Amino acid sequence: MALNKVEDVEIDADGVFKYILIEIKEIDKKSKQEVGRKKIVRGFSWAEYHSDIMDRVAPHFTELGLQYECVGGGRIKHSQSNKTLHVYGYSVVSTNLGCQEYHVVSAIDGFLALGLVQHAEPHFNQYRREGHQFEVGLYNKLLFGWAEKNNRIRATLLLGSMKADGVEPNFSTYAAMLVLCGRTKDWEMAEKMIKEIEQKGYNIKHILHQGELSRSQCLSILEVLNQFNIQFERPTHTPLLYPRVVRGLYDCNEAATKNDAPNQSTLPNPPLRGLDTNVLQKNVKRQFDIELQGHENIPSIIKPKNSDGKKGLVDIADIKLEWKKALSEALQKDAEESKYILEAIEAGTLLPRSIPRYFPFMGLLSPEEWADILIEEIVVKVMEQPEGLPVSYVGTVLKDFVWNKCVIKQLEARGAISKSWSMYQQYLDYLVSENSSKLMAREFWNELSGSLALQGSLQFDIRSWPTTVQTLIAGTLLQRLIETAKIPANLSHPNGKTIPAFYHVYQFEEFKKTGYITAHPHVIKMVRRHFTRSESSHFRMSATILPMLIPPKPWTSVANGGYFVSPGSIVRCYSDSYQHQLLLEQAENLGAVYDALNYVGSCPWRVNTKILDLAVDIFNGGGNDELQIPSVKEIPLEEPLEPPSGKEEAAAMVQWAIKVREKRKERRVLQKIHRESYSLWMDMLYKLSLANHYRNDVFWLPHNLDFRGRAYPVPPHVTHLSSDVGRALLKFGVGYPLGKKGLDWLKIHIINLHGGLKKAPLQKRLEHANEMLPAILESADRPMDGKQWWQTSDDPWQALACCMEIASAIRSRSPEDFVSYIPVHQDGSCNGPQHYAALGRDTWGARQVNLLPQERPEDLYAAVASLVEEKRRRDAVNGHHEASVLEGKIHRKVVKQTVMTVVYGVTRVGGRLQIAKQLHGTIPDKELFSCANYVVGCVFESLREMFTNARQIQDWLTESARKIGRAGKPVEWVTPLGLPVVQPYHKRSTVKVKTSLQQIQLVNHCDISHPPDVMKQKNAIPPNFVHSLDSTHMMLTALHCQRAGVTFVAVHDSYWTHACSVDLMNKLCREQFVALHSEPLLSDLGELFEAKFGGLKYKDKENDIQTCSFMDTLPSTGDLELREVLQSTYFFS
Repeated sequence: MALNKVEDVEIDADGVFKYILIEIKEIDKKSKQEVGRKKIVRGFSWAEYHSDIMDRVAPHFTELGLQYECVGGGRIKHSQSNKTLHVYGYSVVSTNLGCQEYHVVSAIDGFLALGLVQHAEPHFNQYRREGHQFEVGLYNKLLFGWAEKNNRIRATLLLGSMKADGVEPNFSTYAAMLVLCGRTKDWEMAEKMIKEIEQKGYNIKHILHQGELSRSQCLSILEVLNQFNIQFERPTHTPLLYPRVVRGLYDCNEAATKNDAPNQSTLPNPPLRGLDTNVLQKNVKRQFDIELQGHENIPSIIKPKNSDGKKGLVDIADIKLEWKKALSEALQKDAEESKYILEAIEAGTLLPRSIPRYFPFMGLLSPEEWADILIEEIVVKVMEQPEGLPVSYVGTVLKDFVWNKCVIKQLEARGAISKSWSMYQQYLDYLVSENSSKLMAREFWNELSGSLALQGSLQFDIRSWPTTVQTLIAGTLLQRLIETAKIPANLSHPNGKTIPAFYHVYQFEEFKKTGYITAHPHVIKMVRRHFTRSESSHFRMSATILPMLIPPKPWTSVANGGYFVSPGSIVRCYSDSYQHQLLLEQAENLGAVYDALNYVGSCPWRVNTKILDLAVDIFNGGGNDELQIPSVKEIPLEEPLEPPSGKEEAAAMVQWAIKVREKRKERRVLQKIHRESYSLWMDMLYKLSLANHYRNDVFWLPHNLDFRGRAYPVPPHVTHLSSDVGRALLKFGVGYPLGKKGLDWLKIHIINLHGGLKKAPLQKRLEHANEMLPAILESADRPMDGKQWWQTSDDPWQALACCMEIASAIRSRSPEDFVSYIPVHQDGSCNGPQHYAALGRDTWGARQVNLLPQERPEDLYAAVASLVEEKRRRDAVNGHHEASVLEGKIHRKVVKQTVMTVVYGVTRVGGRLQIAKQLHGTIPDKELFSCANYVVGCVFESLREMFTNARQIQDWLTESARKIGRAGKPVEWVTPLGLPVVQPYHKRSTVKVKTSLQQIQLVNHCDISHPPDVMKQKNAIPPNFVHSLDSTHMMLTALHCQRAGVTFVAVHDSYWTHACSVDLMNKLCREQFVALHSEPLLSDLGELFEAKFGGLKYKDKENDIQTCSFMDTLPSTGDLELREVLQSTYFFS
């Protein structure tokens, strides 16, 4: 028998080395029956990797006609002289997704994207040898990589190593192995894998719905299933257990889906009424093309100036093409060098560590693609900034463009793009249908995706690049740019001598030396000339900062939603904040969060072209600071100061030196003003140009969240979360008739925007609007040459838009039937204190922030100012010096900012600075410090009287965060809708990255390998916790508005809807506030803290060891009747 020719054990005599366990079997050639099998061990010190051993011994088994499979492996310590043998695995260093694993996963993703699994696995094994244990997902990535290569030996060896490392295979592991079996037609291994799947308790029929399979991988698995007559099927839908606060809503929706004739108001997704479906169908292709291309050219709204007569000057558009060509040639040489190194490593003449540190990332795009991105996305930004850009910042900006493009290319290769296209066609039909399914958008999308399982998964796990990698790439690219980009020394002679177009310089900022990439003044001159004198000037903007021309893809997971092709994340985590990403991935049920965000993002928008045209005219006319249309503040030419002659006295030289120093100081101030004005000018140019580009379109704004759960539009320029001008440029994409009360709400809205009577009763505001109707109509008709009442508003541009809407409604045949598009706002009355008053059930505080019904709205700032003034009078009578100095100086404006920010964690020091700023110029400077200190103490005392229980809650939160931080943990909690929140503040960590351009020190305040920053943790929890509550309130209101068919968008605690829907939205807003605060929020938080952090040890101020406990110090609450909020007119108004 051939088996007898194989030794059972062959290992080196002494040392610590790798070994593998191999099962070999012999098959009779005639009968095809197995005649014997056994397991053998091979281990050698020369083997750098386990696969090296298999590569050496496999040919011998093949010669003998034996079949073989690696079934295990690890490390052993053998001493033949002592007759000892110790078998051991790898020590566990970290089980979480830490920084080191994040770097390894990113690099392996890059190698696999290039099809270089043979280089990915050595990279992986290097860290395993150092003692790192990785999660099963990383092994699966490599298994899929070997499956793509049809390499059975390496895949089975890796599977054996995985088991030896104590990592349990999961369903995706077996999916990878079945892909390999399907491609190699290894039905014996497939049968073994299927048996293991069944033994593990998995259902083999559901395997196509597990993992992140590409289309080709699904087909390979299908071939295996067909071979064994297994019919794949979709897993049975398991109903989600929604959080308590929304369970009734989803139970109602589920009941509605079973009703054959549901009421229209129960439909979770109202159809896109009034929109042209043919245009929407055309825009699907337009949106996909923009995202696949990665950018869109946006024409500038600047009117070209007359030619200055200078012909023959170099045009920046032409010279950028030359830069791209030169840069791509240089990068091509770098790519060839990297290719040579990889070939040498495969040949064994170089070690794996010889690979350049920026590889494989630089290999993911072609040299031409790198050059295009660098010139069009980065260099343009450098040219727009006279002082240049920090090199470290370039890395961050570059990563966003490059990583998006890399992910899109991989999605295309996996077939996910074509699946998205076919799915969206059906999704759009669902949205526009009057008889649409009663499923939420998320549920419909999941159902649709599951029905097309054979087309593969729409997403796959690919980690964004670590900051160190971004920095390395940025340094390399900028070095090549400086070397290759040239401009003529004389712009009038393009063929003359050339000089570098960009420079690497250092600037000192607060005693730190920072590297900048700056453009030559000639380059900046060419750019400005191009924008002001060229009729074809445009901006190239990334697809991920543009509005969408079709409704966004619904969020169905933490990394799948928003834009259709471009990658995204539902939460904007801080850079390298790995812990929060892990918590999000582990969250059990975020369905309600997804649904709320999907509804807010489903609101269509249009550009208000009347406002746009007026703003463009003012912008091109030089701007108007009073109307917030900026202009560039140019720096006047400096007249040199002639030094005194040598005969002058020394005193004259001293005076001259002082004047020079003062002029330099003034010059720096002017330069700062110029930079700031230029930045504001460019921001407005982007806003107006984008709005003009979309002036004839209906568009959508996909949303995501910050780490506390607050919702933000992803596009930053044309958005309702913007300045007054930016908000006025937008109106709803679908209009609704005003109805009986809509016109009144428009009138109240314009008085709110004006600001003069915002604290008056609603009836008084309405009466005042009717009194001012002539001024409103004149503002609409003659905005720039009339009395211009609209310009006296707090928000003039939004007021003007409202004036025009009111004028159109009044002049229509029937105001009730007039279709209105203008959003009407309802703002929370000091929303942070509202939540704390409700938490603490503070009756007095609740009255001050309008939680209780009353005839006119209360003014918290005026109330606090009144209490402070009463205390000042008493103290002045008793001879208090500061109280006497402040006589007549205490009013609402002095205390407003401090009162507003106390709930958000402002300290006494911060409050003192705020009050000192308001008192400056009203009292002697020498009294400013002591008086501000006195006032801030009075403000804090007054707020503690008003919000007794609320202040105790803030103190409890702060003390809890201090305990948790001192125990070495960051503070975590879960919102009532199930969204995990973790405060990302850690002690400062620094990493020095040496690039080819300079050494850069990267500072990270979110590194989970460093201890929490206790001070930031405890100061941040009062505002962060209340922000997580106001975001929950917003989402609850959005979900119920969706069910009621009410348009809803929000700017944090400012809720927007159509004029006809204000009353209904107000009702829902109040009901959901009561529902939220009827939950045991404090006790739930205390129990969560107790479960997660209770029992941990920490040191107090005296360095004594204490034990974390929370429930025993939970603050008591007052006797506020929460349901009275339902009758409060001015809660939101």
